[in-house]
Amino acid sequence: MKRCLLPIVGLAWAMVLAEPVPRPALAKRLANGPDVIGIVHWGLNTFTDREWGYGDENPALLNPSDFNANQIVGACKAGGLGGLVVVAKHHDGFCLWPTKTTAHNISAAPFRGGKGDYVKEMADACRRAGLKFGVYCSPWDRNAADYGRPSYVEKYHAQVRELLDGRYGEVFEMWFDGANGGDGYYGGANEKRKIPYGYYRFDGVFAFVRKLQPNICIFADEEDGSDFRWPGNEEGILDPDSRATCDGAFGRGAKGYANPGYAAQICSGSPTGTFFRVCEADFPLRKGWFFHEKERGSTKSAAYLMKCYLRTVGNGGTMNVGIALDRRGRLADEDVAALAAFGKIRSRFFARPVESGVANVVVLREDCAKGERITGWRIAAGGRVLASGTVVGLKRIRVLDAPTALADLRIEAEGGELASMAYYHVDSGLLELVRRATTADGETDTARWMKESR
Repeated sequence: MKRCLLPIVGLAWAMVLAEPVPRPALAKRLANGPDVIGIVHWGLNTFTDREWGYGDENPALLNPSDFNANQIVGACKAGGLGGLVVVAKHHDGFCLWPTKTTAHNISAAPFRGGKGDYVKEMADACRRAGLKFGVYCSPWDRNAADYGRPSYVEKYHAQVRELLDGRYGEVFEMWFDGANGGDGYYGGANEKRKIPYGYYRFDGVFAFVRKLQPNICIFADEEDGSDFRWPGNEEGILDPDSRATCDGAFGRGAKGYANPGYAAQICSGSPTGTFFRVCEADFPLRKGWFFHEKERGSTKSAAYLMKCYLRTVGNGGTMNVGIALDRRGRLADEDVAALAAFGKIRSRFFARPVESGVANVVVLREDCAKGERITGWRIAAGGRVLASGTVVGLKRIRVLDAPTALADLRIEAEGGELASMAYYHVDSGLLELVRRATTADGETDTARWMKESR
């Protein structure tokens, strides 16, 4: 395998593989781990009706009437989610675990009489249900008086270490949000603060994160050392030929990414890319990431979630659904229902592979541990190309125009070998329901199909 040296902002030089492959933890995740997960938002923003807290919120607001981690995790499991990334600290700086780094944490709230640990309750519930557990810890802290100074960076590093030091068990994914720097409370300064790229020293953070949790995968935006990358949208859409290989973002510059060309390939990747970073397509189940009473009725339908699955996992990425707890500390009934119906629809899609007869859904996979080697593929029958693309990678799911006899199907791949091919025959009514689904859909049509198809 050829190697080349490339300059990277923040580092003198870095050795980069010309034929990139995933890190061992990511390779293991892609082979056996979940392709659909959730990211759970709850905290002071839930009680102030904000998406981004300013940093001056009173911890006394965190006083749910009926917090139930088992209800939350159980609903996600019913939806087929294989893991949950729990937001332990958002941009408001409030830590939802009893950290030693700041007094602005859950110990100052009436939750569990000041003895609570939301992160632990969620971690324990995930393990009881057999779900993977992950954490999100915002680098931006609008509460911290020393945000923007070196002392805050040490504090932030300590927070990450606390979350990963084993007290919450194995952590399968760590999220590093790209939002940072701006106006905030900052200990009463009430001002705007800008930070330079490299302030958080993420190269060092990633090193100790992987040392503390050897099986962890890292999500980040402009950090090339991460395993997952942001696809540039929060709509549950990836390019049909989206690939994990991409050029380096090389961090942030004065006007966006330090590598200007990275923005154009943030969702699609590049066949000549030197980094292996899978797109993780995140989008909220409701309109916002946090729960807002005014958004009742906006929960995405199960059919639309399935459509998003085909457009994300079916296009070589993973899918991350935003889960928002209400002020009780539970999932709203409409969210529970949508997740349960999505889990059933996905099961109906892939319940029974067919080995003879006809199929209308084809699933292709490549052994990603070896990289993305396939440079072209086609599904054909009767001399007609039914579907084609330039990359397979983790997975490609294609719905055919009509059921086709397996004896007539021909699948060809160039440049590499397919690890597996699977064929399914999905009810035509269900396929049409998913095809027509929009964000404005309710559950009426889905519920009708579920009832009629029993």
